[in-house]
Amino acid sequence: MNWGVRIVNWGVRIGEPRSASEVFGLRGSKSAIRNPKSAISLALFSAVLASPFSANAATLEICEQELQISDSTFPNPQSAIRNPQSEIRNPKSTQRITGRVEDESGAALPRALVEAHDPKGKVLAKTRTNSRGEFVLDLPEGSYTVDVELAGFAPLKDQALEVTQSTPPLRLPLEIPSIQQQIVVTATNTEAPLPQVGSSVTVLTGDQLLRDGVATVGEALRRVPGLVLVRSGGAGQLTSLFVRGGESDYTKVLIDGIVVNDPGGSYNFANLTASNIDRIEVIRGPQSALFGSDAIAGVVQIFTKRGTSEGLSPKPTVLVEGGTFATLRYGGGIEGKGERADYSAAFTRLDTDNNVSNGSFNQTTFTGNFGFVPFRKTELRAIFRAENGRTGVPGAWAFHRPDPDEYFHRRDLAGGVLFTHFATMLWTQKVSYTVSDSRQLSVDPADSGSFVPEFQGRRATETAFDFPFQFLNQTRRQRVNYQSDVTLPSGHLLTAGAEYERESGTIGDPSFEPLSALRNNCGAYVQDQWALYNRFFATVGVRLEHNGNFGFFAAPRASVALHVREASGRSFWGLTKIKGNFGLGIKEPTLVESFSESPFFRGNPDLLPEKSNSWDAGIEQGFGGGRSALEITWFDNRFRNQIGFATTNFTTFEGTFFNIGKTRARGVETMLKTDLPRRWEISGGYTFLSSRVLESTSPLDPAFAKGQELFRRPRHSGYAELRWKPGSWTFGATGIAVGRRVDGDFSGLGMTRNPGYAIVNLLASYRLSELSSFFALVENAFDKEYMEVLGFPALRRHFRIGLRFGL
Repeated sequence: MNWGVRIVNWGVRIGEPRSASEVFGLRGSKSAIRNPKSAISLALFSAVLASPFSANAATLEICEQELQISDSTFPNPQSAIRNPQSEIRNPKSTQRITGRVEDESGAALPRALVEAHDPKGKVLAKTRTNSRGEFVLDLPEGSYTVDVELAGFAPLKDQALEVTQSTPPLRLPLEIPSIQQQIVVTATNTEAPLPQVGSSVTVLTGDQLLRDGVATVGEALRRVPGLVLVRSGGAGQLTSLFVRGGESDYTKVLIDGIVVNDPGGSYNFANLTASNIDRIEVIRGPQSALFGSDAIAGVVQIFTKRGTSEGLSPKPTVLVEGGTFATLRYGGGIEGKGERADYSAAFTRLDTDNNVSNGSFNQTTFTGNFGFVPFRKTELRAIFRAENGRTGVPGAWAFHRPDPDEYFHRRDLAGGVLFTHFATMLWTQKVSYTVSDSRQLSVDPADSGSFVPEFQGRRATETAFDFPFQFLNQTRRQRVNYQSDVTLPSGHLLTAGAEYERESGTIGDPSFEPLSALRNNCGAYVQDQWALYNRFFATVGVRLEHNGNFGFFAAPRASVALHVREASGRSFWGLTKIKGNFGLGIKEPTLVESFSESPFFRGNPDLLPEKSNSWDAGIEQGFGGGRSALEITWFDNRFRNQIGFATTNFTTFEGTFFNIGKTRARGVETMLKTDLPRRWEISGGYTFLSSRVLESTSPLDPAFAKGQELFRRPRHSGYAELRWKPGSWTFGATGIAVGRRVDGDFSGLGMTRNPGYAIVNLLASYRLSELSSFFALVENAFDKEYMEVLGFPALRRHFRIGLRFGL
């Protein structure tokens, strides 16, 4: 019989070589090759594995008519491998080259493209870095050059590489541009360079928060386009977040992957301090395909600092600041990092009286992040955060005297354990258990008398009464999650995961029998990230959710980013990225809406999830030689099945909850950042929002009537920042503007509009050392009188000065 050999496409990945005997199923040095046909197949396949193909694979196909070899060619079957004069020569030995791509600070850069070229410039092998910036190339011994590309970073070209048996691991740093590019996690639940992400993402770093003297996460979020933060008075009062026109319970909030929302989505940002934060990632648009229920308008994730100082010996820091309204904030922390462990822990305390009777607020925070490497290719990490605060509740004191004794006490605990297994360079597994527990108690111990609300000549027609009460809202969320990330050929990164969640709560007057409820949920998700020619990046995914109330629901999502123009050299125009997103979001009912047994607000077990259909499209343009960036995005959200209360018996005033609401919100968000000569920086953002109530959940209330703009969501909002950094000094001014919006006084005054406002904050700081700095901050510098919520005056001009000292 005649045999031939043709090299086609076998599908064996470079970087994962297999021996020829393994491929052909041959075992043993003596019995491996007793047939001359197998001998030829084995020898040629070995040559293929050593060949410098630029593709990730080579193929061997045995066929007839091309190479004339008969059974009589080798009288001795062993001569095929014993003849030293064989026409098939042994190729150069192949060596496995490993390395790491990182920025100038040493941070890993995932998904960077690494290519090896021969002296003629031909691409012999290419790959992408994993989540830790690592890569592997299999190359024959010889001389090569290596190129590294990652959008948003200066490329590394013609790095010399000599492949020998003793070639050490490579370290390939990429230059950070003037407008620094971040690695984000929340957009895909994996590490991804921001230029490869199609979602609208904003990252606020811990260094920024320290520099600007930001005390709470809520205050930091005011400088994110598309977001509106609403606080009912001073520090510690009810604080709500609206993302792209969504409701205040449409944003999922996580701390290091731990969900801290109440079941049903609501979250009060009043007590979330900026203590020990590494960064905050804000994703705008539905993310239910990854995060399930409540991620209907966006996601906010806070990442706790990890130990970075070399050496396990504690490196302490101390913070002290004070200011007007009897404000005092102090705290401290320690951190360290060894070969197999790292840790970071911090404590802060905040006290202020908010310049109003019964308006005092105090908050104590403990945080910790501990990492340990028990075995090679594994990591164990434990995280916790505890917040305990008490605030007086003076009520809508613009309309009446402050309530003298009502207060709100809140204790939040969040913790989790994450085990990561780096099975191979291309496969990572994660298993986590997390729990969040929140106890919120509102108490008014005594009747302080009746009053008639009035404001600027308006007077209510009916008398309002105060009465004693207490209300407990205690909830717990426990979650077990598994996630697997696998790098596939042709630039694919596949993520698959599953999770189980148990929600429980005790809600009502603790003096009587409060509502106790339990809900079990589970979900599975899959996502594919695809990179094509280092210019087109797509992410598609879907989540199947089974909720204890409404059953199964599928939430798909697609995101694309196209690099129309790459940044190059000293060109004025930088990276041009066109992006687009589409997704479905869902939100489960609250425990009260589903399980309440009170006849006056009876739960409805047949409620459907609230849903959204959302899409956006935009462009990001770099310019000024990498010193400036502009982003413009159009978004369109349609919300339906919104849950509202309806009276079912007007004699007894009994009622229940129904899916009766429908709204829309669309608009444009813009963001600009530029570094100017002489150490000046300018940044800002503006959001235009067009919103409408299409079907009202409260048709009898004029503030929620059909055709109205959405409640407390302004048509115009924005911010602007100016910074000057001469030497170790930083001087800055921040302006925040919020336009006129629909609101309600809920006191019988007939007010349905809240005027817009604009305030300016001034900052001066001095960097004493890498870990030490001094700052002075004046907020509402021009003493503007305004209300974020009708009836609740905002703080007038106030200042703080502080010192952060580290060893």
